Amino acid sequence: MRQEGWPAAPSEAQPPLRCWRSDASTDRGVGGVARRPRYSKRRTMTDPGVPTDEATELFPSSLDGWVVPPHTAVRRSRRCGRDRKGAVMTRPLVELVEQFCQYQLKQRGKTEGGMQTYRWNLEQFLLFGRARFGRVARVSDLSKGVIQDWMDDMAARDLTLGTIRSRQSTLSSFCSWLVKRELLPANPIAGMDRPPHRIEPPKQVPTPALMDALIEAARKRQRPRDVAVFLILRFSGMRRESVATLQARHLDALWGLRRVRVKGGKTRDIPLPEPVMRYLHAYVEQVVRPSVPTVAPETPLFWSVWGRRSIGKHRAPMTGKNIWRLCKLYGRMIAYPMLKPHDLRHGVAMEVLERRHDLEQVRALLGHARIDTTQIYTMIRPAQLKQAVSFYEEPARQMLESFRSEKESMFEEHSHVPQTRSLKLQ
Repeated sequence: MRQEGWPAAPSEAQPPLRCWRSDASTDRGVGGVARRPRYSKRRTMTDPGVPTDEATELFPSSLDGWVVPPHTAVRRSRRCGRDRKGAVMTRPLVELVEQFCQYQLKQRGKTEGGMQTYRWNLEQFLLFGRARFGRVARVSDLSKGVIQDWMDDMAARDLTLGTIRSRQSTLSSFCSWLVKRELLPANPIAGMDRPPHRIEPPKQVPTPALMDALIEAARKRQRPRDVAVFLILRFSGMRRESVATLQARHLDALWGLRRVRVKGGKTRDIPLPEPVMRYLHAYVEQVVRPSVPTVAPETPLFWSVWGRRSIGKHRAPMTGKNIWRLCKLYGRMIAYPMLKPHDLRHGVAMEVLERRHDLEQVRALLGHARIDTTQIYTMIRPAQLKQAVSFYEEPARQMLESFRSEKESMFEEHSHVPQTRSLKLQ
């Protein structure tokens, strides 16, 4: 008997259902090759008279058609190879900035401080882009108009000319790096006006007596590390970062310092007086060696120790910021609170120039790449102008001595003028 609820088998073959069918239900496969039909066992709905043992047969199974075709949007297929230009231009700048900084540090040999300066300047542009567009800055935002608006914004905030120039130069280097990697068609800053580079003399230059007082103050406090730091700054004119990163391998007997890493990732040999080198060797033996397990060539010379009650004492190599704080501390002790480590560099340069009168020697000592940078020390001291007119001293003295023989000198003749003016004002 036919089971209840099951439809009866059709008496004649019904036409196929005409509706939208997927490609999988066609007779032809990929390339026009005929598909091999799949067979499955299926229970046929037959008349009650047909035996159930003979009710199974093999026949090709087909997929049912869609009642409603899917409305899935057509997806664009990306071809093999590089990304399209549109995908590159919408790429965020955050990850590219980090790659650029690592490139400057690892491949270009820049110092850690220089890399941090690059990152800081580029982060200022990223912050400007987020504030303007309300999203993360992209490669497409590196246009001439956006960069000019950024410079106008810095000028409106009354930033110095040197700061604006430095940030624009960093962004230009970043754009050139993107152009070399075919992420940017051209450098938009190449055709823009750049702030002028004005050569200005240092605002404060310490005298030799002031620099000597700094070392004496550290000696009175009995701080051998501070004495060693100030001796190097006083007699070499090195930058604070170069002094903070000195290691045991840089000490070369009594000559000075060898292969010291300086600004720009370069290395230089810096001479020091023989007594200073003797003190540095004694400092390593008496101060550094007892505080470290073994003194290796890579052992830092200067260490900083600080602590809190919660974490205890912490010990780490000194940084340039630690030396800046030392100068501020001892500057207050010698009544010169505005003293900075770079001021000692200016003081050394002026002292060598006044003693040797050779600008090339000053340039070699400071490690300047161009003599134009060293020429700022030729326009500082009014004492040199005083020496230039020193030949006027004797004629002026003889002229004024001749007035003494007269009854009334020139000064006495005009001494009543201020008194007369005061009387008239009353």
